[in-house]
Amino acid sequence: MSAERTSARPTQRELLDAATAEMNAFESIGRKDLALEAWHSAREAAEKARKDCWAWLRAQYGARNPHWGWASFVLLGAALCAAAAAVLTSGFRFDPAETAAAATALAAVAAFGDLIVILASRFRPMSRGAFRSQVIVTVALVAAAAFQVSHGLSTAPAVIGAAVIGAGALIAYFAARAADPEGAEEIDTAINVALARMRPEVAAIGERMQADLTDRLSEPERAAITGARGQLPAGAPVDETTPAGGVIITVILGTWIPEVLRESDA
Repeated sequence: MSAERTSARPTQRELLDAATAEMNAFESIGRKDLALEAWHSAREAAEKARKDCWAWLRAQYGARNPHWGWASFVLLGAALCAAAAAVLTSGFRFDPAETAAAATALAAVAAFGDLIVILASRFRPMSRGAFRSQVIVTVALVAAAAFQVSHGLSTAPAVIGAAVIGAGALIAYFAARAADPEGAEEIDTAINVALARMRPEVAAIGERMQADLTDRLSEPERAAITGARGQLPAGAPVDETTPAGGVIITVILGTWIPEVLRESDA
């Protein structure tokens, strides 16, 4: 997305302010109850759409799910354990001899977690997001092994073994992606695909909600609401031609896509 398009897009706060302004317009004609009903219905529909979207990803990719599949949590934990092992063995603020047992245990946990993730993936491509944690695990385990060797600790062979596993897992990560570039692209774009897949269903829900709300308002009420809701933010997914209640429905239903993903999905 270009900087111009990004700057032209209204913030979520501006959109919510516009929806609130329409709520006030409903209240001004004594139909706040109808606006509140539409607001809550749109919020519930948004929450269900988001859950259904993530459920599809879980069913499709299992442990490899790029939206926090369990492998992501295991890799994160492994990275933390490996980093802690490296710190304990470095000699910075700790006596490596005294922390050798703890560092070795942490390195073993990190290597085991790394191995579990690779086996669970069945050597299919993992997403780009897994790369960061994988690199941290490998680098930290190699550093921990180097520190233990330099200090002449008896636990060094065990940590070296953990480092070998970490390096092997990183190699397996790259090898799986190189062997199946189409699969790598699929897992990298899986979140956007899931969002695009859900969008028509969400649009249909919005249309049904709008038709029902329009039927429950008289023509004078609809005109009064659209005239009283004020100016809509530039670049919003609604404009002056949006029917009464459409701002609330569009804005609140639109929250089914987490704000952090909206720019990349556009």
